[in-house]
Amino acid sequence: MGISVVLFDLDGTLVDSIALILESFRYSLGKMGIHAGDEEILNTIGLPLKDVCRDFAGDRGDELFKCYVDYQDDIHDLHVKEYPGATDLLEYLKERGCRLGIVTSKRRAMANRALAVTGLDKYVEMIVAFEDTPAHKPDPEPVQKALKAFGSAPEEALYVGDSPYDIRCGKNAGVYTAGVTWGVTSEEQIRMEQPDLIAHDLMELKEFIEEKMDGGLSGWCFLPPAKL
Repeated sequence: MGISVVLFDLDGTLVDSIALILESFRYSLGKMGIHAGDEEILNTIGLPLKDVCRDFAGDRGDELFKCYVDYQDDIHDLHVKEYPGATDLLEYLKERGCRLGIVTSKRRAMANRALAVTGLDKYVEMIVAFEDTPAHKPDPEPVQKALKAFGSAPEEALYVGDSPYDIRCGKNAGVYTAGVTWGVTSEEQIRMEQPDLIAHDLMELKEFIEEKMDGGLSGWCFLPPAKL
């Protein structure tokens, strides 16, 4: 049985929103008089925003969260773009019959907005966002929820992400995992998580998926949309 479902993380994987996240935290932390370096901020990508805000601000976490969200809402569309080749990859996978989903720790509204701004929304069948599960990466529940929505077994799915939290989430759910090196995590850190693939570019990822698709999904039948 080959891969028929490909799940993607969003930030640092399909969508380059690193500048957006850095600018949003620099502004909101500075406004509250809290210091955190860029590396410290980048190491939080992949975790739920509310948890990160509590870690940075303690009892003032809700205040930091609101400041961050309000500011990011104003600047979002100026600082979000797809990684080169993302559209081509998703279009190719869709044409070959793969079912495509997003599993992210972002809030649903912002995940939808990032996909719409980049034009990737037309290829994505479903999203599991922060609000959709009580447990979050690296817990397997977000990926498990996506599998349930697609009616798919773990061995039929691949989860692609750029952080250790993504790889652990996928491995904990029993799916294939691919770690990408163009996000915020170094190749060394990704390698320590032992994913099934370390992808240095989207072509390498595409070739891996093709190998796992059992003959390119010849004769694959498209299924009705997944429902959460």
